[in-house]
Amino acid sequence: MPKHIAIIGGGPAGYVAASHAAAEGANVTLIDPHPLGGTCLHRGCIPTKTLVEVCNLLEKMRRAETYGLRLNGSIEADWPAMRAKAGQVIGLLNRGIDGLMADRKVAHIQGRGRIVDGRHVEVPGHGMVEADAVLVCTGSSPIRPASFQVDGERIATSDDLLKWDTLPSSLLIVGEGVVACEFAFIMQALGVQVTLTAMGERPLPFLDQDVASVVQREMRKLGIEFIGRCLVERLEATPDGVAAYADGERVATAERALVAVGRRPQSAGLGLAEAGVAVGQRGEIMTDSLMRTNLAGLYAVGDVNGRLALAHAASAQARLAVDHALGLDPAPLDEAAIPWAVFTMPEIGCVGLTERDAVEKGHVVSCGRFDLRGLGKAQAMGELTGLAKVVADRVSGRLLGVHIVGAHASDMVHEAAVLIRQGATVHAVTQTVHAHPTLSEALLEAAEDALGQAVHKPMKREKTHHASTLP
Repeated sequence: MPKHIAIIGGGPAGYVAASHAAAEGANVTLIDPHPLGGTCLHRGCIPTKTLVEVCNLLEKMRRAETYGLRLNGSIEADWPAMRAKAGQVIGLLNRGIDGLMADRKVAHIQGRGRIVDGRHVEVPGHGMVEADAVLVCTGSSPIRPASFQVDGERIATSDDLLKWDTLPSSLLIVGEGVVACEFAFIMQALGVQVTLTAMGERPLPFLDQDVASVVQREMRKLGIEFIGRCLVERLEATPDGVAAYADGERVATAERALVAVGRRPQSAGLGLAEAGVAVGQRGEIMTDSLMRTNLAGLYAVGDVNGRLALAHAASAQARLAVDHALGLDPAPLDEAAIPWAVFTMPEIGCVGLTERDAVEKGHVVSCGRFDLRGLGKAQAMGELTGLAKVVADRVSGRLLGVHIVGAHASDMVHEAAVLIRQGATVHAVTQTVHAHPTLSEALLEAAEDALGQAVHKPMKREKTHHASTLP
């Protein structure tokens, strides 16, 4: 008799879990009051990446003469039309998910699920759903500090910004992470004067320092004002817009503000306390490496478990949890080989350890770097900004991390993810012939540089990094 899997939440974790479970022969009930696709499709990954693509095209058109093209007339951004384009993409993908669920005979209950135990979910207005296993895939939502007075219009989160009918002349962004930096570049490309405040010395502090430095340099070149070491304590509405305060003093003003200080797992209202489910300090549902909670039969997948706030990680966790629930004995995910993509301008793709992380873990490292401007393909494309960096263990040669910033970095990083997952050495990269002319040659050149063998850059002296050499 087929097993029955109940899933709460229809985002990249929930609908992937439903599709995968149905493909494995299970009966599936998917519970979500909203259109399927979750934050990623409706308010996150897809609409913002659509905007990034439009902005990249806009920037390239502004440089048309450098490609030998002459454009007659002005080039202007049409914000309502851009939002409409994003809406078209969202609608198309949403219909695709609905069709997939129908094809696999997944029952979609449009309601809010509440955990009773690891086998039962109560859905008000729809009764009790009994299953062999329950997956919680409810995602996360933007943090809204009370002192920031978020109203959705003058002071907004990323969810709110995508609903704006018009753009401000100036925007203050509070935050230093992915959402903050992506919107900083989007808004700047659309003619908005952007100020970014961050607690640290540079944006995207979790990234390798060489990559983050490129992003910070591009911000400076574009006129994005970056205020580091600035812990904003409160935001206040003013007659002219918004003011930010730190250490009791006004540090920045703008017409509107975007609050991008992180996201919080959406675990409230699920009945977790009553069911005895273990929850962390941020509201994350605690899980083991197989996504099991402390309650038999109950799994938590994606942002709600607080492990990795990445849509593709959520989907991978979903397949893992389903396989375990169906008794297929899956192996835990290799989280070190899960890549990151950040869609700044230029974009970023990275996987594995940063140089600092590798040193702190006790590795004696050898690093190689190669600037994209040294590639024929980058010159032909007119996309010269960026670099590829390889971090390897000097003793074993094992590839520990790869960090790329530049055009199509998010596409190039997957070669590195495969190599890191397989435990490959940096020699495996140098011994793999890369097609010419391509941007992927940057990884080859960086790997050769780590060995002191780079063909298209000056010879390097041997250099071994120890913990004491890093700031």
